[in-house]
Amino acid sequence: MPKLAITQIECAVGNVDANVSRACGMVAEAAGQGADLVLLPEMFTTGFALDEMDRLAEPIPGPTTERFGAAAAEYGIYVVAGMAEVDPRTGAMYNTAVVMGPNRELVARYRKVYLYLGERDVLSRGGEACLVDLEFARAGVAICYDYIFAHYIHGLVERGAELLLHPTAWVTTDDCEAWHYSPQAYRAQCLTRALENSVYFASSNHCGVCDPDGYLRGVGQSAVIAPWGEILAEIPSGEGVAVAEVDLSLSPRWRETAAPYLADWDREIRWPEGGIGGKREEVEDVRGA
Repeated sequence: MPKLAITQIECAVGNVDANVSRACGMVAEAAGQGADLVLLPEMFTTGFALDEMDRLAEPIPGPTTERFGAAAAEYGIYVVAGMAEVDPRTGAMYNTAVVMGPNRELVARYRKVYLYLGERDVLSRGGEACLVDLEFARAGVAICYDYIFAHYIHGLVERGAELLLHPTAWVTTDDCEAWHYSPQAYRAQCLTRALENSVYFASSNHCGVCDPDGYLRGVGQSAVIAPWGEILAEIPSGEGVAVAEVDLSLSPRWRETAAPYLADWDREIRWPEGGIGGKREEVEDVRGA
């Protein structure tokens, strides 16, 4: 059975070399615990220094993917990492996740589809979902805000994802705290995506400051979650590595036993016109993806 490692990092904002070195140390630590895959957070190589992206964003392949590829090859594992990418042909910049394989190769590159607030001012939106066949599973990759959109995540599962990999920078801010926003909302959403799709869900988050002004502060709580909602491994706060063994053969058994959600997803519903109590429309297909 494969072992998945989640990580939690307090990035040195704007210091790519320091962040990649720290991450490579975590890859070594996870490999020492038998991990087959190490998941690193979103944009952790740079933090959200959006005003400095012209200087910090890198081509793929490039120096950072070379270092992660070397680490993956050294330990014979997969490394999934979030980073800032620049397309050298167009100059467009992206919030990207890469999957480096045990043979040092770039197995997949995913550009974040759903950009959040200020990201849109600097970064370009990706236009293609990411499914990647690993040696032990078909995985879907989604970055941070992507997972808010249930139809998008469900679309990955409909197309065969047995495992969802979620590099994130889920944060709180002064404004969030003024609203009494609960940092537990991040974990709740992870649980929801695992449960409603009855698949394994792994999420690696930041802790500490994520931007130059200290406005964005990672809430931690990285976790590996089973399809039935069990927390298999977690990092509640601070930096760290945690490893969980996942038995992918249990997912179909769980669905047969107690969770027929995927089979029941597609339904035809009559929607009221103009809100509750209005005239009913014709039957509409409300498939998830």
